[in-house]
Amino acid sequence: MSVRPPSRLRRWLVRLVVGVAVLVVTLVMAGVVLWNWPAGFFAVSTWMARSAAGLELRFVDVAGDATPTLVGGGLVDGVDANPPVLLIHGWGTSKEAMLAQAAWLSRTRRVFAPDLPGFGEHPLRTDQAALSADEYVAWLDSFIAAIGLERVDVIGESMGGALAAAYAAAHPGKVRRVVLEAPAGVRPPHTNDFMREAEAGGNPLRIANEADFDRVVGLVFASPPPIPTPIRRYLVDRALRDLPRQDEMVQAIRSFLVSGNESRLALISAPTLVIYGSADRVTDASMLDVYCEGIRNARRVLIPGAGHVVFHDAPLAVAREIRAFLDP
Repeated sequence: MSVRPPSRLRRWLVRLVVGVAVLVVTLVMAGVVLWNWPAGFFAVSTWMARSAAGLELRFVDVAGDATPTLVGGGLVDGVDANPPVLLIHGWGTSKEAMLAQAAWLSRTRRVFAPDLPGFGEHPLRTDQAALSADEYVAWLDSFIAAIGLERVDVIGESMGGALAAAYAAAHPGKVRRVVLEAPAGVRPPHTNDFMREAEAGGNPLRIANEADFDRVVGLVFASPPPIPTPIRRYLVDRALRDLPRQDEMVQAIRSFLVSGNESRLALISAPTLVIYGSADRVTDASMLDVYCEGIRNARRVLIPGAGHVVFHDAPLAVAREIRAFLDP
């Protein structure tokens, strides 16, 4: 009895099945490796998120210091179709905290989201002292010059919001419009637990263990996002690594974050949008009155139910307000 050789179709099907099996095994093995390698999992996840958002990582030379920066958007016929936007992240986070906003804004604008010195992938040098608020403002001015911009729209979140306001006060001719999302920097009419601890010399955002991490996430988000275990482990490990410098940094900028903008508000001439969430447990929503009474061109927005990270808790509402403000 003779055995017929497999047909061309059968050989192709066998090769396909084997190829798919090899691919599946490879992906599973890669997933296992990354799941047990927090730094690698974080790197791959952030790369995928940046790519999906149409953003790329560049290093901007600021006085000889390479600054990791997310850059997106482009030019139309060699010029900006709309004013470029600088995004400034908050305390203890990084440029990735501004990724969702950068992705949305980059559809119509050039966007730049740097890691501030001492945060994210931009650690302070061992011989570099922690920066004061005025030094951060000077650094922002150097960064804007380094990317070749003369006038920008600025969006800042939390500490980044306080710094955005301070920059607009110091350099009115370089800022077209300002968006402040839950900015620190003024004393609230209503002092919440977070502010009381901060004024007493504590750091409610200090992360020294996994329990602290979970507490901080629950504090800043009204609706905490799901965080994969490897990323959670990576962020806790990074916080522990940076803890000594973070303690030094918070002391250098504490007084500014508590009330340092109160004397600067009257110097802000750029139209300003101030956004808080009604459920903010960090910068109390009553600070909205202080900012809007102090800045003569301020527009106020209170987002019901949103926490400290207002863009995460109410992305559509915040995007709608920002779009209407930046492009009236």
